[in-house]
Amino acid sequence: MSTLSHILSMNQVIPVAYVIYLRGGLLVLSKVGYHLWQDIQDDYEYYMTSLGPWASNQILSYFGTEYYDESSWVFSRHQICEFMESKEHILMGSNLELLGLRSKSATTLQFNNYINCQDLEGLSSLMTDDHTFIDSENDVHKGKEVMTEGWRTFFESYPDYTNIFQRVEMRNGMVVMFGYSTCSNEPVLDGPAIWSAKVRDGKLSEWRVYLDSPENRSILGIE
Repeated sequence: MSTLSHILSMNQVIPVAYVIYLRGGLLVLSKVGYHLWQDIQDDYEYYMTSLGPWASNQILSYFGTEYYDESSWVFSRHQICEFMESKEHILMGSNLELLGLRSKSATTLQFNNYINCQDLEGLSSLMTDDHTFIDSENDVHKGKEVMTEGWRTFFESYPDYTNIFQRVEMRNGMVVMFGYSTCSNEPVLDGPAIWSAKVRDGKLSEWRVYLDSPENRSILGIE
């Protein structure tokens, strides 16, 4: 291994996830970051209890001890390992959808899925009537109808715009995402960014975009 490769490998962050039990016998794995277990309780309406955060081997060990035969596991060994190495943030049963989890982080992730798919109807369905969008220049745009039309124009202007979240956290009741956006025909929309979302009654009341700068990280209380 070269010196550079060794340094890069030393700096790699081992992915960890929470095992979250919900009412109704549901279980999810989540790589969303939480500071306290109460943050998970605040995130999931049907929260019962949680364990972790654990790395893959710890999750596999827990499932092996708790459920014995792999055929009785909620997720297979392959599903767990694949999820832990993926860019996905939540692993749930095949019969579930993100919105069915009644979770602020899951609802926010679905909102972004609608942005990336340019699904205007889906996007609008997840906005409160008083939905507010604040852009990276701190310009404020208010109202579901205003933002539905705003996204329509945006999608027409930037048809390949995509948000990619590398890290998601719950902070003070808000969902905060770190990552980058890609856009082939507008350099301003192509690069690192931070997003925040406020969720009320299963819909987004606010979606905000920040430049990823030391000043904005300080405002958000982020290291």
